[in-house]
Amino acid sequence: MKLVKAWLFAFVVMFLLSWLWYGVIVYDFNAQHFAEVLRGEERFSMLLIVLGYLVMAFLLAYIYPKGVAAGEPPVSQGLKFGVTVGLLLVLPWALIEAGSYQFPLGARLLDALYHLVEITIGGMIIGWAYGETSHEEEPVDTEPAAPEPESEFNM
Repeated sequence: MKLVKAWLFAFVVMFLLSWLWYGVIVYDFNAQHFAEVLRGEERFSMLLIVLGYLVMAFLLAYIYPKGVAAGEPPVSQGLKFGVTVGLLLVLPWALIEAGSYQFPLGARLLDALYHLVEITIGGMIIGWAYGETSHEEEPVDTEPAAPEPESEFNM
């Protein structure tokens, strides 16, 4: 249940951030700097964008609990997770694309910075979603473990 909650919250937040960033804040900037590579509105595929965000949010939510350290606040862990994964995904790809395509390096790095922020916020949302339901954890067994039987193969 935590996975689904984290996935859906991260999807909604990152998708809305993307709409705000690309659809409002840098719309004119991107039209100027990425004119050669942007699809026109008639060829724009919202379905592919939604699918991309669904996949990204799911994978982030799936990977997150695999490296969680005990005792640290969930949003703080989500912040570290988001920055780490964001840097892993975004910075190398921005440099590769700037070297492979006719993207202006400054515009590509600005886009990479946005995605780093977006994934970091997504990580924080995922951390919050996993940590929010921490009261559902299994009870801790307080009885001491029985000693292991000795074996003739002990070294």
